[in-house]
Amino acid sequence: MTEKEATTENNGQDNKEQDVDQQDNNDNGAIDSELESAIIRQVEYYFSDVNLPRDKFLREQVKLDDGWIPLDVLMRFNRLIKLSSDANVIVNALNNSTSGLLEVSDDSKKVRRNPELPIPEMNEERRKELLARTVYAKGFPKHASLDDLIKFFKDHEEVENIIMRRYLDRTTKKRLFKGSVFVTFKTKEQAEKFLKTEDLKHGETTLQLLWQDEYLQKKLEEYTNAKKEQREKKNKKKENEKVEKEEFKLPTGTVIRFSEGDDKMKREDVKDALAALGADVAYIDYKQGDSEGWVRLAKENTAKDLVEKLTDGKLKIGEKEVVFKVCESDEEKAYLDKTVEEMQKRRKNQKNNSKQYKGKRMGGRQGRKRKQDQHDEEPAAKVKADS
Repeated sequence: MTEKEATTENNGQDNKEQDVDQQDNNDNGAIDSELESAIIRQVEYYFSDVNLPRDKFLREQVKLDDGWIPLDVLMRFNRLIKLSSDANVIVNALNNSTSGLLEVSDDSKKVRRNPELPIPEMNEERRKELLARTVYAKGFPKHASLDDLIKFFKDHEEVENIIMRRYLDRTTKKRLFKGSVFVTFKTKEQAEKFLKTEDLKHGETTLQLLWQDEYLQKKLEEYTNAKKEQREKKNKKKENEKVEKEEFKLPTGTVIRFSEGDDKMKREDVKDALAALGADVAYIDYKQGDSEGWVRLAKENTAKDLVEKLTDGKLKIGEKEVVFKVCESDEEKAYLDKTVEEMQKRRKNQKNNSKQYKGKRMGGRQGRKRKQDQHDEEPAAKVKADS
């Protein structure tokens, strides 16, 4: 069972959490007037135009017995039971209600809303009507209780409902008070009067007051602008990535795998041997001692022509016949994709370093480009294609 009052979405009818069983009555048996008022206020809230149309549990209950709700059902509600756990005290208080909203059964065991006061339907028109007499107020201390707010608003016309706005604290996992409320007044005129109060303070803090609708529109505008800014940033990032991809787009038909070189062979040896055949080498991915390496040529679709110049795909480099094979389709794509990825990472690192050390001279070799690749940037680390 859910209760509106448990979430403080109520009229603020909650007295101090005291040992009410010991304080329900005075010595002469009379009900304390403050307690009586609190009980009436709380139960009338349950059956009010504000709560009943949106309280699913109570709406189901009123259908069962011609609108009558057993008192023991109402006494399961936290806020009422905190006021009194004595059914007689509650009934005696409700019998003194003068609003005409409530009826107590002849056996004093049931309560219902006056049948002559139909429950308003919670439709769009009704929501707009409530919105038109609801005010947003901010500036209350975050430790404030609902009772504190009740006492404050008692001095400002007739308040029909107070909603304490809360947020979920990630550390404690508790819903904490934001310091702002939505206050629904009995009439729009009362709400206007409250809204026009100059320099209204709670303690030493001047409250910020807005119509609820005005506040919601403002928050919607802020949300819309934030979403728009996020989209713009996202689109800009995509555009930058697209530009970078185009910038780093490498020609195809240019990758050759080589193997079977000796342990003394260096990258420069491979480059010189290929240059002697007229090859325009963009980059050689190889380190002395590796079992294999890759050559990337500068011009599109030149790898096959170069390998065809070799006898059985072999070229003598040093003391060994090194085997060269053109990388095609998926193998070449995998190699080029990884090469581009490394280029992008290197570019990103350079930009980050530039921002971090802006205005300072970078020492050593930081940020320098290696000069081996004459046509584009060299990957930061050796990249191997999938076998």
